[in-house]
Amino acid sequence: MAQDTEQKIFEAARAIFHERGYHGARMQEIARRAGINQSMLHYYFRTKDSLFEAVFQATAREVLGPVMAVLREDLPFPEKLDRFVETYLRQIAAHPHAPAFILQELNHHPDRLKAFAARLGTGLFERWAADVEAAVARGEIRPVAPAHLLADMLALCAFPFIARPMLQAVTGFDDDAYRAFLAGRKDDVLRFLHQALAP
Repeated sequence: MAQDTEQKIFEAARAIFHERGYHGARMQEIARRAGINQSMLHYYFRTKDSLFEAVFQATAREVLGPVMAVLREDLPFPEKLDRFVETYLRQIAAHPHAPAFILQELNHHPDRLKAFAARLGTGLFERWAADVEAAVARGEIRPVAPAHLLADMLALCAFPFIARPMLQAVTGFDDDAYRAFLAGRKDDVLRFLHQALAP
């Protein structure tokens, strides 16, 4: 029973924090959505900060954990590129509010992601950079800065989710049309990246 109550609180908090961020969320609203009173909420999570930290870490783990794991895999570079895009888009599709939520909170508290990355282990970017440089040396891709390539991959995947209201306003897509647009995103991003990286 206690575990169920804690999970209900967590899910209510995750929905509200994802929609409104830390500053827009209210503990009273979280309690109401979880179907409990505020004292019960404070019994399980003493402060808004502790509840937010739990939500942030879970979101980062669910969305970014599998993506970071791909960067560690020992794969041929073209396959690693494909796996990264496929994994990131799959994780974002399952948690569509997560990219904007993570980005917004990192602007206020950049150390949150550093702490998360440290728990997963160090040397992640160095491993990625070595993979990119080796692929360049083998003639598989054109010379490219590893940091720029990583930024391009992240942006191409996340931007349509972060900027959905703006893109729907510009394109005139209704929700069904936008879902179809997102469904075709993986093939389009991979085609774009492979063409851009061709030696």
